[in-house]
Amino acid sequence: MFEKIGEKLSGMVKIPTVSGSTDQYMIREYREYLEKTFPALFGTAEKIPVEEALLLRLKGKGTNMLPVLFTGHMDVVAAEMSPGWEYPPFSGHMANGCIWGRGTQDMKGPQCALLSAADRLIMEDWIPDRDIWFYLSCDEETGGETTKHAVQYLQEHKIRFATVFDEGGTICENFMGLVKGPAAMFGIAEKGSLEYRFTALSEGGHAANPPSNSAIVRLAELIHEIESQDIFVRELSPGNRVMLRKMAEYTDDKMHDLLLCASEEYGEYPVLYDICEGARILLGATIAFTRVEGGTAFNVMPKKAVLTANVRVSAVETEEAVTEKLKKIADKHGVQCELVKGSDASRESSIEGPGYQAMEESVNRIYPGLPVIPFVLGGGTDSRYFEKVADEAVRFSPMYAAPYQGRGVHAENESAFESAVIKAAECYYDLLKNNCRKEESI
Repeated sequence: MFEKIGEKLSGMVKIPTVSGSTDQYMIREYREYLEKTFPALFGTAEKIPVEEALLLRLKGKGTNMLPVLFTGHMDVVAAEMSPGWEYPPFSGHMANGCIWGRGTQDMKGPQCALLSAADRLIMEDWIPDRDIWFYLSCDEETGGETTKHAVQYLQEHKIRFATVFDEGGTICENFMGLVKGPAAMFGIAEKGSLEYRFTALSEGGHAANPPSNSAIVRLAELIHEIESQDIFVRELSPGNRVMLRKMAEYTDDKMHDLLLCASEEYGEYPVLYDICEGARILLGATIAFTRVEGGTAFNVMPKKAVLTANVRVSAVETEEAVTEKLKKIADKHGVQCELVKGSDASRESSIEGPGYQAMEESVNRIYPGLPVIPFVLGGGTDSRYFEKVADEAVRFSPMYAAPYQGRGVHAENESAFESAVIKAAECYYDLLKNNCRKEESI
């Protein structure tokens, strides 16, 4: 059914769509390629441009059911040719059953699968009971500002969705080192991402006569205090507790009991820390100091030093609470603290939600026996913007990624198995045909 899908994906990869680039952001050419490659879908759906992005509305039979939205981004992160790349990053080279290049996993591969499924169904004269919307984002990798305008359009036209299906989880191996073999990871929420700027001022001077409490020293003391003291709320969110309980269903008796025990812990979480290397990431916010700017010469004391930090905040603590804590510590060290940008964690969708259930049904049919596990993403997706116009979000691309392929996302040697893209298309085909028609399913 999807025999030529590898060639289609190869063509998509060959068109650089690096957001933020001046010479590798061929987004218009990419959209034109999609229209030519998936003519049934683009010839049938109503097209609504949103700057460089595109909304597509595939009209249903006119029932009262809420529509659903499938969103995915056309842009990719930068990739330069280096010895680490087996094939040039925008070659779309096909070898050893794989398509190689930037975006094959994130997320032109899943996008190719989705559009192939919808295109095929339309060629078969399929008409959904409800309206199906698609959103092709143009700048997800640089923050998704255009998506805010898409949401504004939807709000102005009073359009609300039962479910938003987005990227996030995939079919991966050995999740957290606790679930052996492949598993379908359904993202039910995502952490918020906050950027903070800490600024320390001083009189400067010559390094031969250094003043005490210089700008850099005060920033160092601030870093040390934050790193040495656990200032964030350490608690499992309801979604992470559900994740541990679902993981327990796919482990042996001993680990089953430990995971169930960890899912019920409060306070110190000794079992969770014992069995899970990533326990701290599950338990609330994390902070990473990512950039330092200051002096102009090795022997000159700077008058100003600036430190940037990225906080990934979870559902158990708000941005407001985090900002208050960081400003209090900064004041103590004579440092200015400013929240530059960012957003709170998303709300957590239920695994009993109709969209989650519908996707799980399709996964069960296309990948019999595959574990399905909910989790909370550490990164951000466009779906966070659609919370204003959707009842539920499911962040999952039904495409398998081998461990080395997962490591290639935003790195070198990104690639996808052609067979995995075909299976993903089959899953989207099943979801659209069998589950997007029933009121009780979505």
